[in-house]
Amino acid sequence: MKSVFVINDNTVEARHVAESALMMAKTINAKLIIGNRLIKSTKSALSYAFHQSEAFEEDTYGDETLLRRLNLLNTTIKGELTDIEEVDISSMDSHKLSAFINAHNVTLLMISTETVKAISGRKLIDYQTILNKISAPIFLIPASWSFKKFRSITYITDLRYCRTDVLSYLTKVTLPFNTNIYVGHMAASGLPDLSPDFAKQVFYEAARRCTHWEHLNFHHIHSKDISTVADVLIHGMSNDALVLINHSQHYHYFIGKQLMLNQPELINVPLLLYPH
Repeated sequence: MKSVFVINDNTVEARHVAESALMMAKTINAKLIIGNRLIKSTKSALSYAFHQSEAFEEDTYGDETLLRRLNLLNTTIKGELTDIEEVDISSMDSHKLSAFINAHNVTLLMISTETVKAISGRKLIDYQTILNKISAPIFLIPASWSFKKFRSITYITDLRYCRTDVLSYLTKVTLPFNTNIYVGHMAASGLPDLSPDFAKQVFYEAARRCTHWEHLNFHHIHSKDISTVADVLIHGMSNDALVLINHSQHYHYFIGKQLMLNQPELINVPLLLYPH
């Protein structure tokens, strides 16, 4: 059975991600795996990933363990119960954790932008190393983000390097949301742009090789200015998430060579970071 994986370092950010991960797992019919790093939190407040009913007042559940809270939400939220499993990863470094993720059919690793590098004792989790080694994408969630239906997402790439495996993954994982998936063609630096007609031809040839290709759309990004591109995609087109390929030129524009947002003020939607 496919699974969604979350790393719990007992921070507010981890709790926020875990609640969103439960909603994601429930929607795509996956198991939720919580990897515990057993860090004592210095923050007492809980962050809620979606709007709560009066039954979930923070004062009532603020001292509950994460697993107990997730089990409570699991039984209350509409839909079939999601299997939730806890594992101890406190002794794992980035390499061992990557091997664990690959061995457990993880389809998505969800983390917070606030904790792309989380310290447990003296052990450092390097998420760039993990992304380099795992076969599943990382879903990077802003602290201000609340789980919602994905109406529109854009995969940013140069069409000459557009990957049909990424398109197939996106169409499958977003099928329950009936998401409109855009391939945002942005010519790589040093290469001439494609003519509009040729770009559309390349897109359709790639799209037709994918299941549920009817959800795929095309957008030609002409600007080379990252702040302009982010503004158009996020605010102009109202994308609910952006997709980047690890080690690609576009990844370096937004993320950098290591998994640290270059310009975090520009990004207020999740980023799906797909392995190279």
